[in-house]
Amino acid sequence: MTRPVTAVADSTDGAPSRRRSALTVFGAVTFTVAAVLPSFLLAGLATLVRADLDFDEAGLGLAIGSFYGASAVTAVPGGRLAERLGARRSLILGIALAVTSLVSIALLAQTWWHLLPGLMLAGASNGVTQSAASLAIARGVRQRRLGVAFGLKQSAVPVASLLAGLAVPLIGLTIGWRWAFFIGAVAALALLAIVPAATEHHTAAQRAAHEPVRFARGQLRSLVVIAIASGCGAVAANSMGAFFVESAVWRGQGLAAAGLLLSLGSLTGIITRLGVGWLADRAVFDPLKVVGGMLVVGTSGFLYLAYGSGTAALVVATIVAFAAGWGWPGLLQVAVVSENMHAPAAASGIAHAGTLTGGLIGPVVFGWLVARAGYPVAWTMVAAVAFCGGWLLLYERRRSARAAAGNEEG
Repeated sequence: MTRPVTAVADSTDGAPSRRRSALTVFGAVTFTVAAVLPSFLLAGLATLVRADLDFDEAGLGLAIGSFYGASAVTAVPGGRLAERLGARRSLILGIALAVTSLVSIALLAQTWWHLLPGLMLAGASNGVTQSAASLAIARGVRQRRLGVAFGLKQSAVPVASLLAGLAVPLIGLTIGWRWAFFIGAVAALALLAIVPAATEHHTAAQRAAHEPVRFARGQLRSLVVIAIASGCGAVAANSMGAFFVESAVWRGQGLAAAGLLLSLGSLTGIITRLGVGWLADRAVFDPLKVVGGMLVVGTSGFLYLAYGSGTAALVVATIVAFAAGWGWPGLLQVAVVSENMHAPAAASGIAHAGTLTGGLIGPVVFGWLVARAGYPVAWTMVAAVAFCGGWLLLYERRRSARAAAGNEEG
């Protein structure tokens, strides 16, 4: 895919310095980690939380689903809000919601029902923060560095997953699961100190951001297809994020070992996102075709989680599933933003709406299937959905290429 050459961040009018770009990316990553942390802490500490609050796997799926449901509802308006308010104000709003969520769960959750308001607040934080962080990067990083920048930004999710995995043996099994949420709230609150430094770069495009956001018909169609495909991928990926520890325990792993395996998978996902982002900055290829291929390959990892046996098989399944099945979001964001530089937050909001809808559906259905048919059936379901998402994206890119070739001949 050839990227537009009119990216504002590359313009001579106040092009960002390396230091400013680094601060922008750091802010985008850390704020996104804070926004998604509540759901991943719940997933990583699920065995302890379920024992304390007395609910089953289906309840866990519904709780995680409430987070993604609130995220999906707020994604599109959150993107437009970010275009209107700017990245700085939107990130402050997002972090305030995240801190409120973490504190409410730590101090007030006494039943399953008490978890839901906190997770919904976290979902609203995620819906606003994701688009605001994308806007900050699009306006504050040179375009030839967008691949690595979005690889880092989208690594926020596996970073949150990694932290949740480490929280199991270090906090949950020592001083209690509530302390993990409270410590997360304190850390998130501290991020307010970096907001001005991370997001105060301004460009001509930012000054024009108050103009109405419009997409051409072809652009909107492409964004909708991307949203559907990423939603399919998110059904699998977010089910894995929510139930990986529980599934590993079901396979016979100890809770501490399962948490460390989650951290291993998360680290694999981070490395993959950074690696493909680095390649996107240095090679000419269609990022969305690569995303489609990764989803198809990731299917094998999900199936291995369903039917593999033994610790070695679980390690291999973890690496494949997290690398291919969950290593694609940064590359997808590069494509979305590069093709819609006039309104990156609004475009990201549409794409995120699909991803977050998948994040809602996946854990709810997965938990329901586990409670009624077991983990192998649930993993098979998400593998099939991920394959469909990859196939859809590959088909759409081939169709678009044929249409473009036909227009050139005409």
